[in-house]
Amino acid sequence: MVTDFLVRRDDLRVWRTVESDPAPAPAAGEIQLRVERFGLTANNITYGAFGDQLGYWRFFAAPEGWGRIPIWGFGAVTASGVDGIAVGDRFYGYLPMSSTVTMRPHVDAAGFVEQSPARADLAVFYNRYLRALPELGFAPAHDDVNAIMRPLFMTGWLLADQLEEAGWHGAGAVVLASASSKTAFSTAFELAARSERPAVVGLTSPANLEFTRGLGCYDQVLTYDEVSTLPVEDGVVFVDMAGSPAVRQAVHEHAADALLASIAVGATHWESGGLGGGELPGPTPEFFFAPTRGEQRAAELGAGRFQQQVGAAWAAFADRLPQLLEIESGSGADALGGAYDAFLNGNADPRKGHVFTL
Repeated sequence: MVTDFLVRRDDLRVWRTVESDPAPAPAAGEIQLRVERFGLTANNITYGAFGDQLGYWRFFAAPEGWGRIPIWGFGAVTASGVDGIAVGDRFYGYLPMSSTVTMRPHVDAAGFVEQSPARADLAVFYNRYLRALPELGFAPAHDDVNAIMRPLFMTGWLLADQLEEAGWHGAGAVVLASASSKTAFSTAFELAARSERPAVVGLTSPANLEFTRGLGCYDQVLTYDEVSTLPVEDGVVFVDMAGSPAVRQAVHEHAADALLASIAVGATHWESGGLGGGELPGPTPEFFFAPTRGEQRAAELGAGRFQQQVGAAWAAFADRLPQLLEIESGSGADALGGAYDAFLNGNADPRKGHVFTL
């Protein structure tokens, strides 16, 4: 049987699982993958929250009104109609919350690019699947960490790279909201690793304050009700991982003319309105879309050098993760649904990393 975890596109709180007969054997030019394991983080909630605006619902077909929220993880080939891909080959990439998936690969040295017509105009970043080989950074012992953190780290690396290229916009501090989130602290670690950088300041809830301070990547961590104490005298860049209009409004009003850039990355506070809101002092928030930046940097640096730089940074970050995260594995729709609800409700423990199979 094939199992799919489906979410209402107009109400992310409504989900169901559907079981169906196995898909027919793949046609020539297609492969079938068994989804072995995948990570679930607040980033997946962002995919649902921006599913229409950024095309996330279009990656994997679903019944009318429903969607399959994409996740990152590993798939093993169970049937192949493609030369160069054999049964048992494993790949890492963008997958649905499902037990199996059919793809149409264009094979290259590192893996393949999905080339189904429905995905032709979507970001190449999401259509790239890498062979899960140690020489490409996929040691089997690190499968769980890769499934949870690798895409979030990539976003953090690209954002830090862009800010550094922009000369930090001349700011003396970079402030990250939802600082306990995995994308935020991935970004903070990369910012902290730069030799010449501004101060890195985190904003978080009181419940996550101790954990966030213990990460060791922020120069200062404040709670949301302490926004009025943010240091702004040397200029501020605001990186909004939360998507909360109230937090965004408070930061903009406090920093005012000292706010030199406002960048929206995610929406951990997904029900709060995304990028909407009232009139804001200071610069208009701009959305950071990691795939666009990634494609730009790969073109500028060359694909090999780009992967080398990111891979070296990832290796250094991955070495820290066992001290930061407790991995929890789950299987089946009930376990997945419970964790999904926790992320929707903002109740997920930032100390834990979640890996699932269906």
